[in-house]
Amino acid sequence: MAVRAGGAEGGCPHAAKSAGSGFALRRASEVEAANTPDAPLAESVAWVRSFLARPHPDVGRAGPVCPFTPMALELDTIWLIDIPDTEPDPQRIHDIIEQCRQQFLETEPREGPMAINKVFMAVFSGLDETAAPLIDAMQARLKPAFVDVGLMLGEFHARNDTPGLRNPDFRPLRSPTPMLVMRHMVESDLPFLKRDLDAPQVRNAYLRSYLRRLGGSIRRNYFDQAVDALVQAELEMRAEAGR
Repeated sequence: MAVRAGGAEGGCPHAAKSAGSGFALRRASEVEAANTPDAPLAESVAWVRSFLARPHPDVGRAGPVCPFTPMALELDTIWLIDIPDTEPDPQRIHDIIEQCRQQFLETEPREGPMAINKVFMAVFSGLDETAAPLIDAMQARLKPAFVDVGLMLGEFHARNDTPGLRNPDFRPLRSPTPMLVMRHMVESDLPFLKRDLDAPQVRNAYLRSYLRRLGGSIRRNYFDQAVDALVQAELEMRAEAGR
């Protein structure tokens, strides 16, 4: 597998507590203060500032590419984890991301309106775009466990062809460095939870978690869409069972 130049970064004096797998959390502000601009994590923060936190003519709506990013940067609630492996072991990555999920749930803000601005970015600084299949596979494998606890796990890399919600020709999940990004589930995540490409059993679990956690606070059109999608998933499950 081809690797990205740069590899691991030097230790940050403000790093958060490490887990058993050896990862450390660093706030975006700490990454910028402790590293040169061309260091892998610093490059990722720069990409967040220059792309996700800014408007783009191809988004199809006003505002930044990711509406929550500017506030997350202002509150300094974006945390980065460097995974510098150049020959990554899928099981090790799986274990690290699972530990990140638990750490995410334990890191403030844990609830309330400010919690939606918290983001963990697992940056694969030792890899390049040829790692796309690995990142996609890890995201697909781990997403159900994230959704079950009210979180989303997104895959970012240079070959991501997921279209924008309002412009099918826009590619909002393309990033220069491969990443897995976790955050709290929000109302507008519904399209990612009712995709036909997922098996009806998977959609059923996703939509039940969405409605269980957000059903009392989302707008009526989102609630109705989620219920309709859940009914459709259950009908498909029954049809499969009757074959």
